[in-house]
Amino acid sequence: MPAQAPGTSASQASTPGRPGTHAGTTTVLGAGGAGGNAPGSRASVLAGTPPAARWLVTGAAALVAVVFAAALLRDGVSLSRLEAASLAERAPPSSSGLRRPAAPRPSDAVPADELATATAGGVLALEALASRYPKDPVIFRALMLRHALPPPYHAAALAAAKRLLELDPGATADDDVKRIVSSAAGGPPEVASAALDLMASGMGSHGADLLYELAVGSSALKERAGKRLAEAAVLGRATPALRIAQELRIAPSCKARQALLARATTDGDRRAVDVLTPLVTSKSKGCGFLGMSRCAAPCASIAGEIKSAIQAIEARTGPSPRAADAPASR
Repeated sequence: MPAQAPGTSASQASTPGRPGTHAGTTTVLGAGGAGGNAPGSRASVLAGTPPAARWLVTGAAALVAVVFAAALLRDGVSLSRLEAASLAERAPPSSSGLRRPAAPRPSDAVPADELATATAGGVLALEALASRYPKDPVIFRALMLRHALPPPYHAAALAAAKRLLELDPGATADDDVKRIVSSAAGGPPEVASAALDLMASGMGSHGADLLYELAVGSSALKERAGKRLAEAAVLGRATPALRIAQELRIAPSCKARQALLARATTDGDRRAVDVLTPLVTSKSKGCGFLGMSRCAAPCASIAGEIKSAIQAIEARTGPSPRAADAPASR
């Protein structure tokens, strides 16, 4: 308790009107006189405090001591490792997790123990390590995965993916890379544009595949992805299977598609089947008087040829999931 200022009376130092002030406070302070810090005064104050209040103060002090001791004992590395383990559990599984990236020169490769420590330390530690080993794709894959954890930071994840692809072009086949680049296409407008650019120019045939999936999907990028896919340079990098699917999709008429069936039979995959199946599938209603009559298949005149092409493709590649769910035609 602070010493009583000179010239201050005992009655001035006490606060009998404040809730929680106990009777006898004035007398105790007065007994201390100017030496308010004397042990006798302190003991008198404690003696006047209710037991419940003393227990409450003691318990609070003990709790603070325990928390402080725990914080001292648990160092930053332990906490970062626990966080990394939690984030790893939340990360979606990948079928390409065992893929071996391109090996950098020994002088450019990050030591395994440093990579493990940085991964446990989080984004800032990984970025610091990447500045020291800017030619090792392993670091940028770790950064990409870290930024992609929910809630994803699309811009940073995409930047890491782009650097990874520059160092290891074979990573275009990595399922994690394809998933994260596709996810970035659904991010803010500037990030979406960068993702489409990367698909069109930095991912080879796999980028064209991603553009096709967006073009036939229902996202807001459908039209923009279709335009990028139609670029000659993009189609030039596409696989034969994707090229025939794209040509079948944009063909203006059944006659134009008929001319493509031979290539579809030899080059097509499930995407070609997904384009062809609706052309020979009739609708149960929607035509005729009040739309109550059955609608004929759009390309009924060449339905036999189209069905033969579909059967040949499925015999070579397996049935298309979408075709299996399509209603039977008549």
